Amino acid sequence: MLMLTLFRPPISALAALCALAGYALYPCRHDPATAGLLSAGIFLLASGCSALNQVQERDIDARMERTRRRPVASGRLSVRTALALAILLVAAALLLLGLSGPPAATLLGLFALLWYNGVYTPLKKRTPFAALPGALCGALPPLIGWTAAGGHPADYRVVLVAGLLFLWQIPHFWFFALKHRRDIARAGLPTVFDRFTPQQVNRLALAWVFSLASATLLLLAFGLLHHPAARLIALAAGSALTAGAGLKLLRGRVEMPRGEPFGRLNLALLLILSSLLVEGFL
Repeated sequence: MLMLTLFRPPISALAALCALAGYALYPCRHDPATAGLLSAGIFLLASGCSALNQVQERDIDARMERTRRRPVASGRLSVRTALALAILLVAAALLLLGLSGPPAATLLGLFALLWYNGVYTPLKKRTPFAALPGALCGALPPLIGWTAAGGHPADYRVVLVAGLLFLWQIPHFWFFALKHRRDIARAGLPTVFDRFTPQQVNRLALAWVFSLASATLLLLAFGLLHHPAARLIALAAGSALTAGAGLKLLRGRVEMPRGEPFGRLNLALLLILSSLLVEGFL
């Protein structure tokens, strides 16, 4: 249980799934061994980033009810041990990424580590808008997967997918901040509520959701999906978000029932990733 809290497997698994979707999207003969190495590498890299983040933010975590029981913040795991585990995981991750594809995939993985722990984590203490540059970290896994398959990371097809993940993360973070705003303020971190009211944050987040819904339909408009099932899944994701967020914005409603933002956003992301996996592997 201690290690599960330190490595946060659900988030690591999501990052691995995003990388696998990027790998599947590249039009080539997909190798199961390469896909396995890629997925394992991204999973370990995300786990290592999480462990290192908890070392960096142990004082902040100790002040928040949501995170005070994390291993390093609670003192159940020493900083030295957590740091050693993080380094071990990152080293193993970079090795697996090196085996899964060209050096560019490994370099992108290393960049993701440096950006998340070296740029985004310190920025959280300085600006309430750290989520904007921080969202780049979540957009990188499909680029790594695409590159591991042999594609160029600047190809418009994978850039579109990375853009969808970027759009997904901003409202996800802001809805999360709405739910835990008192806890975050207790930790002394700057929040968007220093600049906007909760109603304004909710309205901004809904606008991002609507943008995500519109961008999802670009998967069809740009011809990235050809398999009928993949097109149907992507259409369902875009339509569900448009119906949910669009109607609320048009009617002037900014409040969403508890649990609905995360439910809709997470479902939409899973549908988007599923459409890419179906297109690539079927």
